[in-house]
Amino acid sequence: MSFAQRRRPAAGDQRLGSRNVFVLPTRPGLLYATVVLTMLIASINYRLSLGYALSFLVAAVALVAMLQTWRNLSSLVLRSGRAEPVFAGEIAELKLVVRNPGPIERFALSFLAPGMSQPEHFDAPAGAEQSVSIAVPAMRRGWQPAPRLRIETRFPLGIWRAWSWWQPALRLLVYPQPEPPGTPLPARQASAGEGQAHGRGEQDLAALRPWQEGDSPRRVAWKAMARTATDELIVRQYEGGDFGELALDWNDLPGNWDAEQRLSRLTRWVLEADAIGVRYALRIPGATLSPDAGPAHRARCLEALATWGLDDNTPDAAAGAPRGVEERAR
Repeated sequence: MSFAQRRRPAAGDQRLGSRNVFVLPTRPGLLYATVVLTMLIASINYRLSLGYALSFLVAAVALVAMLQTWRNLSSLVLRSGRAEPVFAGEIAELKLVVRNPGPIERFALSFLAPGMSQPEHFDAPAGAEQSVSIAVPAMRRGWQPAPRLRIETRFPLGIWRAWSWWQPALRLLVYPQPEPPGTPLPARQASAGEGQAHGRGEQDLAALRPWQEGDSPRRVAWKAMARTATDELIVRQYEGGDFGELALDWNDLPGNWDAEQRLSRLTRWVLEADAIGVRYALRIPGATLSPDAGPAHRARCLEALATWGLDDNTPDAAAGAPRGVEERAR
């Protein structure tokens, strides 16, 4: 296997060893080598026996430190965890697992990915697993593969740097960036024999009643509570059901909007409808989601918006096949 092939990051779980851990001196290490070389030249020039001994001793310390730096990474097993969906423009948190099967604790390890301002430092206890969370920016919507990571260490003296590359088999779902809050929901669908009513049902107010578990905070009648000077929460009750059903339709948006503006508005509507507990349907070109409510329906709608119009944007495509499989297929 060539050096270029070994340097290519493996996909999925990875065990670190002699084939994928690289060691080079750091800047302090180069300064250290310069000092040792200067000591050796001075010892030769002045024929100092103790100078020879000191030079070889310091050089031996550097060689032992190189071995310890390499061993601090060797035999570690890197495993992908999970990543919660985020909205475009937010910071995504990737959960990773580092397993140390050996009897010696590993110190001063770090992960670094593109877009991270600072590496994530951690230690790996002996014979145990260590969970590590790294924060990376999520800039584009859709299923995104995890970035290529670099794990490295400079333990124990900081004069050597050992590192390896890793491509986690981890995918991240990025929702469209929602429009700023404040946009009213569309009018709810009218039922048979009923005129069109506002999505929030404010024209169908029937009565006030005490708050019950599960009521939306948006329905609390704060003004009525202030007038009655009571500490008990009072909520508004509406006729004809709570809010009816909403239709969040791509075609109801202005015709001069581009796709990303429409997705941003629909994302905001999904969040608003879910917050007030109303049943809603989502209609976008190529997909229609029936009226429903709850976290599962919210997740389905946001995923449909996140992946709309993206070619081959599926979880499997985002995760990608290991490079070894691709090479064997060729």
